[in-house]
Amino acid sequence: MSTLDRFFLGREDAPVRQHQLGGVALFALVFATHLPPDAVGPLSYPFGLRLWPVVALGLGGGAVGALRGDGVFGALPLGAGPVLGFFAALGAAELTTPSMGLWQGVATGLVAGGLLASLGFALGFVGRYAVARVLSSA
Repeated sequence: MSTLDRFFLGREDAPVRQHQLGGVALFALVFATHLPPDAVGPLSYPFGLRLWPVVALGLGGGAVGALRGDGVFGALPLGAGPVLGFFAALGAAELTTPSMGLWQGVATGLVAGGLLASLGFALGFVGRYAVARVLSSA
């Protein structure tokens, strides 16, 4: 397997299925907690809509994929899931002005989630490479 294949697809034994399930779980959690309280009751996030935890989950998910050596495509579900859940909830409940429909929320979530997960993957990849260089020189 070439270096480029490993970068995009990851190792042969990469736990991509775990990342897919993790991305779905994070999507569901973020989606449910960002719906209005009258829709989900006490499960709703009591502090309003905050973007920084969603950005942190998107970057962190991509970085985890890089640190585990799973490739960009393995890291995308884990990083994009929570971002997609946030924007899908905004669109489904029409919590923005002007009103953003569900499909526009999904499209925004896919683009933003893909960008954040890719950026997180790049940061994790560089960090993993730097640590390997330091450890190999010692």
